[in-house]
Amino acid sequence: MDLSTIKSVSPNKKLFKKILALVFSVTVIVVSFIVLNNANEAAKDTVEILKVDKKDGISADVVLTGNMIKKYSIIRKEYTEDMVLAEDLPSVVDKYTKYYLRDNSILYKDQFHEEKPLKNEWLYGLEEDQEVLTLPYNFLEAGGDILMPGDNVRIRVSYEKEEDAAVGNPNGGIVSPGSNRQTEVLFDSIVVKDMLNSSSHSIYEVYKEVLKLGEDKRQEVMKSDKFMKSIQPRALLLEGSREQINNFAKYNGIDGKKYLITILSRKNSEVILDELPTLQREVESWIEEKK
Repeated sequence: MDLSTIKSVSPNKKLFKKILALVFSVTVIVVSFIVLNNANEAAKDTVEILKVDKKDGISADVVLTGNMIKKYSIIRKEYTEDMVLAEDLPSVVDKYTKYYLRDNSILYKDQFHEEKPLKNEWLYGLEEDQEVLTLPYNFLEAGGDILMPGDNVRIRVSYEKEEDAAVGNPNGGIVSPGSNRQTEVLFDSIVVKDMLNSSSHSIYEVYKEVLKLGEDKRQEVMKSDKFMKSIQPRALLLEGSREQINNFAKYNGIDGKKYLITILSRKNSEVILDELPTLQREVESWIEEKK
């Protein structure tokens, strides 16, 4: 027997590769089937949550009603505990929105509060021995759009003071009683809590109302002449002690008086609009555009 012919015989390499390819293909098919089957099962396991159903979205500080929202199904794996379930609808209806909610966005439990937002909330935090007075002024002469609620200002008052008696004239004779202009510091430092526009509306509340709008609507409103007029101050709301207000009362009845208002350092101030930096930058950009 010729053994050399046996040694030359070897397995068919092409057949081996075909078997490997077949095994691989079968494995892929089986794995794909398992994955698709699991995905199909997961798709059947859904949870109903709530979404915003309002074309323009829901503004901040608005009472949520049933016609503003809709039910929406998601797979359980996408659900998180902070989402509002459809079955929990009664727990959010009639509550107030904390901020603007976009249309078709998912509702979350921390987006609502039960208490009605307070207007001029700073008044509720006013100390019992503090008082607030209204002082009309020309904003162009007192810092323009630089002066903001929360700033500290110094206010001087100038007025005509009547002379009590005739005085001697150095050149001879007597000068008749007259008056001379006096200037005194009325408030060495007093806080501007808010400002009023020409309609006597709170300017801070105007800013807050604009913040309730969606971004597109907010920019549209802020570019309008009506908005620019609404944030031009015509009076200051000043927070002071009883002694400061009593001192103000002494001069308030004097005819021809004039107030000089200067802005003090913001180092120890709490400017209200610093809480709304994005909005303030937008306002400044609109002002620059109109100039």
